[in-house]
Amino acid sequence: MQLAKTAWPLSPAVWLAVVTLLGVCLLGWFSVLTRPVEAVAAVWWPAAGLSLGLAIRLPRRYLWLVSVAVSLVLLGVNLVQYPALPVAIGASIGAGLEVAVGAWILRGRSEAVPSLRTNADLFRLVVAVVVAATVYDWTLAFAAFASGDTSVALIHLFSAGPRRAAGMLMVTPLFMSLPKLERRRGVDHPAIQVGVAFVVTVLVFFVNDDSPLAFLGILPPVWGAIYLAPRWLVVEMLGISALASYGSTLGHGPFSFTRLGADTGGTLLQAFELTMAIVALAMSLAVARERDVSAKLGASELVFRRNFESSLTGMLVIDQPADGWRIQRFNASAAGMFPQLEEAAPTLAGIFGPDATGVIAAAADVGSDVQPNVEVKTDDERHFQIGVVPLELESETQSFSVQILDVTDSLRVQRQAAEELQRAAEVQRALTPAELPTRAGWEHGAFLQPAREVGGDFYDLRIEGRFAVMLLGDVMGKGVGAGILAAATRTALRTATPATRPSDALGDGARIIDDDLRRSNAFVTLGYATIDLHTGQLRLADAGHGLSFVLRHDGTDIQRLATDGLPLGLDSDWAEVSLELAPGDSLLMVSDGVLDRWGGSIPQLVTAIHTLRADLAVDSPQRLAESLCQGGGADADASDDATAVIFHRDRSTT
Repeated sequence: MQLAKTAWPLSPAVWLAVVTLLGVCLLGWFSVLTRPVEAVAAVWWPAAGLSLGLAIRLPRRYLWLVSVAVSLVLLGVNLVQYPALPVAIGASIGAGLEVAVGAWILRGRSEAVPSLRTNADLFRLVVAVVVAATVYDWTLAFAAFASGDTSVALIHLFSAGPRRAAGMLMVTPLFMSLPKLERRRGVDHPAIQVGVAFVVTVLVFFVNDDSPLAFLGILPPVWGAIYLAPRWLVVEMLGISALASYGSTLGHGPFSFTRLGADTGGTLLQAFELTMAIVALAMSLAVARERDVSAKLGASELVFRRNFESSLTGMLVIDQPADGWRIQRFNASAAGMFPQLEEAAPTLAGIFGPDATGVIAAAADVGSDVQPNVEVKTDDERHFQIGVVPLELESETQSFSVQILDVTDSLRVQRQAAEELQRAAEVQRALTPAELPTRAGWEHGAFLQPAREVGGDFYDLRIEGRFAVMLLGDVMGKGVGAGILAAATRTALRTATPATRPSDALGDGARIIDDDLRRSNAFVTLGYATIDLHTGQLRLADAGHGLSFVLRHDGTDIQRLATDGLPLGLDSDWAEVSLELAPGDSLLMVSDGVLDRWGGSIPQLVTAIHTLRADLAVDSPQRLAESLCQGGGADADASDDATAVIFHRDRSTT
């Protein structure tokens, strides 16, 4: 019978909290049960470090919950350690505050686990430990004063802080993010180092009962800071502290409780542990940074060597003896560019020719560590981009590294692209009417400001009999393709007479170019209007353009003409807008390039039109079209073509 797999009922965070709080309880009881009889309180308190470690590993929202849990877990321990009930309660409250204050200093508002990688991180840890221990110290002392035992309160005031700080500084780093060192040795060296640390600690704290050998106690962690990873160093220091505490309790070592008294000896022991931890951790972090920098330098050198040998870019090492520039070394890519490099004693002039060699030599003679990149051309019309960098080698002549990039094909592509843009520009110019028609009582203006790239803007203005046609369109995309589609669209729309209704003209034109648009996966936005020159009747069909406006003669009203029609290539039926152009009114069409120049929104464009019409210098439709396409300020977005067409009815028209 196969049993179904069941998931753990508790999350990893809950398991961490349960296990750690159990450890806090056990360590607290162990410290109390092993304290010297003559001591007021336990002298060994690693439970404080375990509590703070739990607080910095769990999410910040659980901080106060952890603080309360620590207080409750240690309440029974404190009732045994401190017979006076107020003191025991004060110690439990102090333990919770200690956790909250220390975690807040280490984490602030960050959810990340605090790191211990730099001197700044170590300084923050020391500050957090000292402040948190001081908070506990004062809380406990206040409770002792409140219970009426002044002598015990003073003892707590001066001895509780160091043992709490030592416990936190020894254990809390195990819960922090520590640097990981690359293992350079096997397990033998760490084992020897830990064994020596054990022997020295036993010698100092069990065999020696005099102080002259006390300084030896700090040597193992200093040695460990050089060779051990920071996490293992912390574990080693915990072992040293445990042995030192046990030896001092038995009356041995420089901090013998028998000789100095439990409270004084315990305080000195915790001061030793604090000093050991700070010095060893500072050295360990410095060594970790040095190894990290060394590893990066080694990796950089390895990358350079690999790059020289396997780079797709040609690489040479050259020098200049008395007989000219000589090639000392080259990689496979350079050999592929220049087969003559395989010949005996190749020279720079034999590869590039005398003219190009002179350019490279001039770049090498600049006399700076940062050499310029130069372009050279060989006798067979190949183009190369050359970088020259001096090398520090032990030789009589100066050596240089030469990086070679063949840009022959890229220059050819650039020339082709320039020719294509030139052809596209010619197509776009062909779409601009050479001479706009005129009719008494009506004025017009048109302007197209090209962008850096050729786009798909086009416009047209035709007059036949009593009707005029005005349109402005924009083909999706740029370059020759957009220009060709614009020409095709303009030609297709010209098959309709000016008297044809705009919706019918768009429908007929769309059927003509539908196959071209579908094959190109493109579409065309367009505004198409017919105007009765006798009555001023205006009909407009909008194919997704939305940038047609009627400017009333009094200058105060600007009416936008737009429908819900889709662009050509996406629809085949368009609604019309009909109104009358009164004397003094104008029909204005602009491209989205004009909209971008004036802020990118319709209200901003309307404001700009009002401002320009109020300017006395803008005294004609042509000047208004030019101002709309060329204005917008120094920060205007000019990445797209800007086109404007205006058809104006004179006020004298009846």
